[in-house]
Amino acid sequence: MMNCFLYTCFAFFLMIGTACAERLLAIGVEDRDWPGHYQWIDGTLVGIDADIFRTVASEAGYEIEFVPLPWKRVTMMVEDQQLDGVFDLVLTPQRESHMHFVRTPLSQDTVVFWVKQESDFSYKGHWDKSLRLGLMHADDWSTCFANNGVPTVVRFKTFEAALQSLLMGRIDAFGNSFEATFEHVKELGFEEKVVPSHPVLPKYFYIALSRKPGHKDLADRFSVALKMFFESPAYEEILKSYNIPSWERVRPSASQSCLR
Repeated sequence: MMNCFLYTCFAFFLMIGTACAERLLAIGVEDRDWPGHYQWIDGTLVGIDADIFRTVASEAGYEIEFVPLPWKRVTMMVEDQQLDGVFDLVLTPQRESHMHFVRTPLSQDTVVFWVKQESDFSYKGHWDKSLRLGLMHADDWSTCFANNGVPTVVRFKTFEAALQSLLMGRIDAFGNSFEATFEHVKELGFEEKVVPSHPVLPKYFYIALSRKPGHKDLADRFSVALKMFFESPAYEEILKSYNIPSWERVRPSASQSCLR
């Protein structure tokens, strides 16, 4: 009986030790600042998205190590299981086949069509080839195009190039998030030249974990924890600390946009 008891105790402490060894999660993040979401300061990730995830993970017993890397390398390392996960990622079927997504979105952007001042541009829910739509080079709107027609897409590597093309009449509209684009509009002094037009549904961003053993269950746990957190006073306190009204931030019951 004593041997059985000692064996049970040993197995229990072994299980505790294994769990503790897994408590640190290395999460890849793009090594560039993202206005309205996060920024890097002396190697530390700060901002509302980071605060939310750190809080939820800590309550679940996990410590998060945010690892700054070029974006393509981040997703490749998660798919190769060299990192535990990726932060603020758009959900696509291709990515979902290689990662376990935390199904409750972490954050959102309001995607709008930027147009020249006095433009008569209007989006009525369907695209056609006559519309010249500017997009950033890595943006994936394939799901939206599959369901709503396909415009003539012009790709850009920089916001400045996209906005300059808009002013020169080379494109009819530039589709991107309000927050990120507005920062560049201000920097370029274009506030009186380009304006946001028809707003569309929010674009959601998620945490995704690698396919390491146990990560599917962990993704499910984080999803439930995030959903509960968004309804808690602690979340409202974080919003207040950033002077953000609660209606501007993601709610887990929100429907998903076709813009991915």
